[in-house]
Amino acid sequence: MSSKIEAMILDRAFDYIQPYFYNNPYALRCELGIGDTREEYMSQARKRAKEIYTILFPKKADAIIFNQWIYDWSDSGSAEKNEYGDYASEMIENRLDRETRALRFLLENMMNYRHVSVKRLKTYDDPADDDIRRNRIVCYADDTGFDDLALLEGQIKDENNSEVSLVSFENECIFSVYDDRGCDIVFSTYEKMREFYHFLEPFFLEYDREIMKKRLEQAE
Repeated sequence: MSSKIEAMILDRAFDYIQPYFYNNPYALRCELGIGDTREEYMSQARKRAKEIYTILFPKKADAIIFNQWIYDWSDSGSAEKNEYGDYASEMIENRLDRETRALRFLLENMMNYRHVSVKRLKTYDDPADDDIRRNRIVCYADDTGFDDLALLEGQIKDENNSEVSLVSFENECIFSVYDDRGCDIVFSTYEKMREFYHFLEPFFLEYDREIMKKRLEQAE
């Protein structure tokens, strides 16, 4: 296995849990949505995401990773219907719809692509909460390829109902768009972060610029 990033995403010791930028030392954070109107904001989010994608993936993505959260809803407790009143049925339908769409999206990709499941990963609780489990599913592009831009659009519009990221084995990075606000790029090495730093600098989120500058200086 020649790619360090591939070895990382297949390793249970590699958490890759949000916030990706703060939890990984070789990471950069970029802003997507900017503008005074909603239309301008979304237009810029799509444009900037595509431009960042083009920088990182000149040959398209080698893999996509799904951060799959599995919840056990069978907790003991009192009735909640009275508390939520008329909203109870709506809440049930919304939860079913969200879980169904997320599972369908995941299964469609697992049926269409060679994949590896890395199971029982760390959750936000330590030790892991038995009511919440997390798996990482790695789907490989191989000769088929993904519809990368459609996947990015789904992430920007929060339609994929899953934490999904694009991976480049050549450029040793994971590109994670969390929604229309921004994205994180995690590299496997200081050298790769330094290589792409100045290409991505025009997109940097101003709030985290000083952290990124210090990371670059440390790399040098």
